[in-house]
Amino acid sequence: MGLVEDLLLTLDKKRPRPRSVRPNPYLEGNFAPVGREGDFPSLSVLSGEVPRELRGTLYRMSPGPRFEPPNPDLYHWFDGDGMIDAFVIEDGRVSQKNRWVRTEKWRLEDRAGRALYGGLRDLARSTTIEGWLALGFSGQELVGLQAQAMLGKGPSPEQLERILRAVDRSNTSIQRMAGRLLTLVEGSAAHEIDPVTLETRGSFDFGGAIQAGKGGMVAHPKIEPGTETVYTFGYWGGRGGLSYHVLGKDGALRLSRDIEAPFPAMMHDFSVTETRAVFYHLPAVLRMDDLESPNTVRWQPSRGARIGVVLRDDPHAPVRWYEIPPCFVFHPMNAYDDGHAVVLDIVRYPRLPLFDPGGETMNPGIEEYPPGLLVRLRLDLDTGAITETVLDDAPCEFPVVDGRFAMRRHRYGWVAARLWPNCGRGIMNAIGRVDFQTGEVRYRNLGRSTYTNEPLFLPRAKDAPEGDGYLITTVYHADEGESDLLILDAMDLDAEPVAVVRARQRVPYGFHGTWIPGAG
Repeated sequence: MGLVEDLLLTLDKKRPRPRSVRPNPYLEGNFAPVGREGDFPSLSVLSGEVPRELRGTLYRMSPGPRFEPPNPDLYHWFDGDGMIDAFVIEDGRVSQKNRWVRTEKWRLEDRAGRALYGGLRDLARSTTIEGWLALGFSGQELVGLQAQAMLGKGPSPEQLERILRAVDRSNTSIQRMAGRLLTLVEGSAAHEIDPVTLETRGSFDFGGAIQAGKGGMVAHPKIEPGTETVYTFGYWGGRGGLSYHVLGKDGALRLSRDIEAPFPAMMHDFSVTETRAVFYHLPAVLRMDDLESPNTVRWQPSRGARIGVVLRDDPHAPVRWYEIPPCFVFHPMNAYDDGHAVVLDIVRYPRLPLFDPGGETMNPGIEEYPPGLLVRLRLDLDTGAITETVLDDAPCEFPVVDGRFAMRRHRYGWVAARLWPNCGRGIMNAIGRVDFQTGEVRYRNLGRSTYTNEPLFLPRAKDAPEGDGYLITTVYHADEGESDLLILDAMDLDAEPVAVVRARQRVPYGFHGTWIPGAG
């Protein structure tokens, strides 16, 4: 280590650490990190019976910082280290275990015994010199990056790749593909997990086919029922565009192409039909040239919004862009072809939620988010005309369908929903079912101070009709500080729960999960 590095480390140790100005909602209640790992056999069934035909493991991802964040005021929900909760179900019995995903960032902080890295809102300001040096930056490079920032210039692509390793939390989703169980977060490498022990086997890049430096892959690859072909993409942080990939069941790369876009945008998810891939390029603008900003994602509706449609299996097909009013989409429910049109069921927000509009202040309160509504868009590919139907006026998120009908016309869908007025300490306090044939939307209100994570649909049998099965999720009782595993009849949300199982350890509000039959 040279003189410059020694000087920077000395100055960094003398730098005053920020103190919390007000409570951060993402560090309180059921957003708060659990803080420990454990194995918990033989959970108690509080009511009902766990169906004997359910044999497998529910894996859930949630974010939670291993150590106190460098700047608690600027900590964001997306910044937490990835934590896996697994519920193993067999012969009517349930066990639970949880483990952190041991990314490079996690291992470096574990070795240091403290947080080294800031997050989405304070990466440059809160990351320690020790943290930057651990990623291979020299003292001279760090001084140069500071000078570039003052001139309004961002890091080089190679530097950006190293910077992105500092924000690799692998905390968003967990899926099985290419014969492996992988945790995912946009912009970074996937991490392979042992499906039984939950140990992290290491990062996985599909034999070099999907590079973190080119956007990695988003947390929502689409896996075609039957063929298990994987469709995915990663968006670029330094300039506008994305890299689109198609992988075989074995993980071998079948197709890869770059797609240009007008500006760098956060593109969390996309849609795939039996013939097309659909991208949502919306004005949540990435500012990787301004890492000193309190927000690297800014809402700039003047940039416009568009939907890109391309033949999914043709490496040379042109991308057609369709302009739409400014909005934001975290998650589509499903998509399918309808003659010369595509039908897109999405949760649409009037603007980017979870961040303040200008990117200059602290986290907004949970109740300040704009509502996301379930909307059906029908895009005529010949004329470009878009017709929309707002399916209900209840704010919702985490939309799912019967996975056997992914990429095809579906009748039923399910959401986590927010029914007022009793939703003051969590995000979603109801579960809804949508019948797209009749237009009926029914909700199960979970009661006072009970909140749900994403529901997943499990078919009763492989050949069961669409929708005939169970919804499985975890719920949190704010008054008790306890979590339950909840199993419902997917077609009759008004009925008594099929089973309620008390978790031995609280399951935080998180993002996405997956069910793997026979695993665990």
